Amino acid sequence: MNNIKLFLNRFQWYQLFAFKLHKNAVTKDPKTEANRVYYPFFKKYIDWDNPKDLIEKIFWLQFNTDTSLWTKCADKYLVRDYVKEHGYEDHLPIIYGKWDKIEEIDFSKLPEKFVLKSNNGCGTVLIINNKKKLNIKKVKRKLKRWLSLPYGYSGAQLHYLKIKPCIIAEELLENNKEDILISPNSLIDYKIYCINGEPQAIWVAYDRTYTGVYMTIYDTNWKKHPENLVSSGYYRYHNREIPKPKCLKEMLEISRKLSHPFHQVRIDFYIINNKPIIGEFTFTTGTGFFTYDFYNYLGSKIVLSNVPAYKNVD
Repeated sequence: MNNIKLFLNRFQWYQLFAFKLHKNAVTKDPKTEANRVYYPFFKKYIDWDNPKDLIEKIFWLQFNTDTSLWTKCADKYLVRDYVKEHGYEDHLPIIYGKWDKIEEIDFSKLPEKFVLKSNNGCGTVLIINNKKKLNIKKVKRKLKRWLSLPYGYSGAQLHYLKIKPCIIAEELLENNKEDILISPNSLIDYKIYCINGEPQAIWVAYDRTYTGVYMTIYDTNWKKHPENLVSSGYYRYHNREIPKPKCLKEMLEISRKLSHPFHQVRIDFYIINNKPIIGEFTFTTGTGFFTYDFYNYLGSKIVLSNVPAYKNVD
């Protein structure tokens, strides 16, 4: 089913159909849309009165707290300001440009290799390895499609709906020789789950392709915990050992400082020449790759009785 959805999502007609479907659901009752994405894995609906696991509590926070800082930090352009304010500007990819209108992009001023991405989507990334072979008209059509539909209705990720969409160009990060042997099809992605400003686990995703991604998980001392993972057709556990990053201590310290204001957040990193490079902040992490027990463990770290209430949904 996931592979079918991935295939269909390549077509604009399907994207438009899905968008209208999810928007209609959120407009009627965002909790219904939240339950739609929650139920298939957990086989139950969200307990809004007594949420326990991480995903339940994420949705509770989404609907009952001030998520304005979520919006800023989920914005792949504005998050750069947040990171700079905390003194970690040198851990960001080089940015070549930002455009609100596709017509404003001057491809002649971009380098031979770069990455184009929308600031508000998931998977809206275009890797350019050779600008000379680029079909600019085709690329512009794709970028316009990215900006044409608001992101956030699917899964009731409401904080995304407040992001003003734009396109950004960043440097193309590339694996070193050792990492290519581990992950020939993508960068190795170190996703650090932080609760109340403290890293809890490091989910490593690597060798990502259109149809799946290999994964493993470590604690903050770099001990592997495969018992916390669930393999599926898309998320596949592999017993390969990912070498302990030389910059692990630095990466964890950056995570602590950047996640301090949040009850929960996932901060994604790449490692380039032994240096952590910040990829993005994710506040509504997906499901399907952790066990129920581990989702419950992470959820237990968030004490909602200590969270000030704030009406967030109109």
